[in-house]
Amino acid sequence: MEVRVIVVGLLWLASAQLIDEINNFERVKHKSVLSKRKYRPTYHISAPKGWLNSPAGFTFFQRQYHIFYQYHPYNGGWGHIQWGHAVSDNLVDWWHYPPAIIPREKYEWQGCLTGTALVQNNYMTVFYTGTFTEGNDTKRNQNVAISSDGIIFQKYLYNPIIKEPPTGTDFRNPTVWKNGNMWYMLCGMKNERRLAALGLYSSRDMFHWHFNGTVAQSYGDMGYMWECPDLFEIDGVHLLILSVRGIQSDGSWFTNLYQTGYMVGSFSYRTGRFNEDFEVSTATFNVLDYGHDFYATRTMLSRDGRRLMIAWLGTWESKFVESVDAWASMLTLIRELKLSEQGRLLMQPVKEIIELRSEMIEEAWYLPGEWFYTGGKAFELLINSTNTPNEVSITLEWTGGKYVIDFVSRKGSVTVNRGGNDGMRHADWNPTSSTVNMRIFVDSSSVEVFCGKGEVVFSSRIYPKGKIRVRVDGDTQVHVVQYQLRRSVRYDKRIRKHLMKNRNTLQQPLPI
Repeated sequence: MEVRVIVVGLLWLASAQLIDEINNFERVKHKSVLSKRKYRPTYHISAPKGWLNSPAGFTFFQRQYHIFYQYHPYNGGWGHIQWGHAVSDNLVDWWHYPPAIIPREKYEWQGCLTGTALVQNNYMTVFYTGTFTEGNDTKRNQNVAISSDGIIFQKYLYNPIIKEPPTGTDFRNPTVWKNGNMWYMLCGMKNERRLAALGLYSSRDMFHWHFNGTVAQSYGDMGYMWECPDLFEIDGVHLLILSVRGIQSDGSWFTNLYQTGYMVGSFSYRTGRFNEDFEVSTATFNVLDYGHDFYATRTMLSRDGRRLMIAWLGTWESKFVESVDAWASMLTLIRELKLSEQGRLLMQPVKEIIELRSEMIEEAWYLPGEWFYTGGKAFELLINSTNTPNEVSITLEWTGGKYVIDFVSRKGSVTVNRGGNDGMRHADWNPTSSTVNMRIFVDSSSVEVFCGKGEVVFSSRIYPKGKIRVRVDGDTQVHVVQYQLRRSVRYDKRIRKHLMKNRNTLQQPLPI
């Protein structure tokens, strides 16, 4: 049963409700804390007002890229989660759109959590987790909503499409995709031992789902909850991404409270299982980003065949200094994923990111001990050594703080340190060339460091005060190119006109 048949079961919004959403969007727009520039990013997606965390969906629809995210618009903290929405023509310039999914029904009253956005039969379909309380218990379920324009979404009249987990006590973050004539869904859940598990569902029509069983589970070392699962292929290899709660730290490894990483394996659609050699453990779990603040990824396959990814540039239980200004957090840059010959995921900013460059501030050689001021708080640095050094060290420093990037060849490692009791992060790195290359993006209160071809990446929040100075240390001179990066996230003035145009037509069936 396809969307064109089932669409009559959609729960249509009343015209009065839409007008309310238009007015609320305008209020948030005009009261937006975008005017409060302290720590506000220039070219990363952040909520116009309120709390933002995990990306909820990422897709291409009607010649535009759509990113959704968990959003609480009323203050800088967690609350009843909506789906925030940003749209782009080029993966660089983003426009704020009204929230796509808002908790209104009993089955989702306490929030609409992250899931999947995909395109089928000229409609955008989103799958999300509804959450509500019943007595002292928190209940979660899976739901669907559909849009013909990618802006106004109608929830399925017979939601939830999956009312409860088959086992355990938790149930969240559906990842949905199609293979052949069958739809598949992965959900994070817990098994009978209250440890993390991954459940697989299948469907022929996206609305009626059959539970195929548990395809992976933790045996203790891989935590108590897996969030935002994602399964896809690159060069014929299956990769499973998980965001994990409950991995215990081991020296300099797994030092974040919550981890996002991947495993390589082979998945059979005939059996609905991974190959026998597939193992989910800390021994096979590869950290995706080694920084302080990286969690909850979403990926999509672009029209030109690239696997693109975005994540939350934050994590649970972090201190969001900006929350005093009634907003919190941001998303990472869009990244392209590739697979190395050794089977390791490589991450680089998408090639379109160069369109952010508004001016080359400088191009110069620096010896150890020399320094320079950056042209602002939104910039890109290209760092290249000329030979095989023992150590390359770059320090971003400001009044009362600093962020140090340090590569030591004899140790085969690279570290970052933002200070404090938990400031150090470490990764093994042996550059594939005889030189050391780094690409550093700073955006007011964030830094993303890409080493080499993307073998190692660090994403962290920082809170600089005053001007940022860059100091070169180590034992070799480096070549530095600095670009000033322009603003690329704003409001779309056309959106109100589109919403008002459609307010009187929502009672009519979608054209089929």
